Amino acid sequence: LPELTSSHLPTHADMALLHWCLALALQAAPSAGKGKVEYWQNCAARGLCDDRYEIRDKAIHEAPEGSPKGHFKPLGHPDFLDSWDGEVDTFSEPPPPERFWKEYHAKRRPFIVKGAGLKSSAINWTDQYIMDFFGDEVAKVEWRNEDRLTDYCGQKIKGKFIHCPKDTIPYVESRTSIRNFIKMSREDPAWGKYIISQMPDKMGKEWNVPGFFNCGKRHKGDLKPGKPWMTQMYENNFWYLRVPPGKMGTSTIHFDMNHQIMCVFSGKKEWIMWDLQTEQKRVPMWNEYYRPPSKGRPQGSDDSPIDGERVDLTRWPEFAKARWSNTTIEKGDCLYTPAHLLHYVRSWSDDDDDNRNFALMTMFQTDEKFDPTHCNDTPDYTPLSEYDVMWGEFPGSEEVPRCMNHIKMGYPNWKGVLKQLSKSERGAEAFVQFWSAREEDYPKKRIKAAWKRFQSEGLVGTWAEKVFNSTAIANLA
Repeated sequence: LPELTSSHLPTHADMALLHWCLALALQAAPSAGKGKVEYWQNCAARGLCDDRYEIRDKAIHEAPEGSPKGHFKPLGHPDFLDSWDGEVDTFSEPPPPERFWKEYHAKRRPFIVKGAGLKSSAINWTDQYIMDFFGDEVAKVEWRNEDRLTDYCGQKIKGKFIHCPKDTIPYVESRTSIRNFIKMSREDPAWGKYIISQMPDKMGKEWNVPGFFNCGKRHKGDLKPGKPWMTQMYENNFWYLRVPPGKMGTSTIHFDMNHQIMCVFSGKKEWIMWDLQTEQKRVPMWNEYYRPPSKGRPQGSDDSPIDGERVDLTRWPEFAKARWSNTTIEKGDCLYTPAHLLHYVRSWSDDDDDNRNFALMTMFQTDEKFDPTHCNDTPDYTPLSEYDVMWGEFPGSEEVPRCMNHIKMGYPNWKGVLKQLSKSERGAEAFVQFWSAREEDYPKKRIKAAWKRFQSEGLVGTWAEKVFNSTAIANLA
């Protein structure tokens, strides 16, 4: 470190290097007994590996003589080519739904559609446009270089107590308006935060989603008039970060619980992926929640303790054998990522005139199945706003004030309740009994008010169609 004088105060990089040196010293030190620290936050979160690899100080990746090939190197480094399975499939147009469901969804294979995002007016969004039309919406904000060690500090994992360094950077999740975030990130491009939030509904009108995932099976009472091919979507997300030249945002190595379609409208994102159906034994995970399809489903999303920018192969030598694939999506590209596919993401911009990296994502759940019954003349692209999205209402309905401006990421499938309710027609008393018997403990006053509104809606059709098309019942659920 340079000498600290009144004319040279420590920079963020200086302090990050100091933290790193202390961490290395701790790793080399003899056991301190019960309080021994064995896990550290990743290199990018500490500020030492958030530079693009080509311009990064390579001393960070130097390994002791005799170390395994790839030790302390970043994911995707040439030292890992022995276990590389190549890049994921690429399409120039969205594949037909039947091919998608049979060849990619069923086999949990990712792919990209080059240029699919160019069909959307979102490709032309400037910061000023986003602030003018969506700036009032409140977004969830996190660290640009993710780390989840604090999720496990002080806990007993696999029978072992997790001790963390005293200088561990706390996980911080905050809320601010999109307008305020963009202004702050423009004033200080080095500000280490990004938006990962539920997407405001209004954005969906300007995103024409590639329709390869259409033709998901729906309840007969829940078919959309004129669009029976429309798959039930689950949730939509908005991602936005600003990265100074040479810098990047990073994720943890993790998997999610839903199938995802992401389109990038500015910047680039590199995805590195592992299929846990074959690689589970080679990749350490914090909670070991993953279950292959033959044994059900994972208990929840999960992370790996491996540092994606500085892989420790002396501690986890089997990881070097884990088969991986990759892809880089750039402005205008869209990516399909199957649920439970382990992945690591780097985000940056090569554009000197636009150092933003932003994307839109929509998701559907693993319960959705292919139904060829109505899979005729499906459109290649459809505005996302036309889809029925289970948790797509953001910031929320004034009729359900407890949901207003509440980010509902990861909420449960409330339509399962409607399927039960739709099985047989009920009168007022049976309707109240049905909702009162649920674990959610609905107040009878609220149930009776919903019944009254339901009766006044004037819906036509079968009982099931009335249930699924009722705003009153949807708000109650």
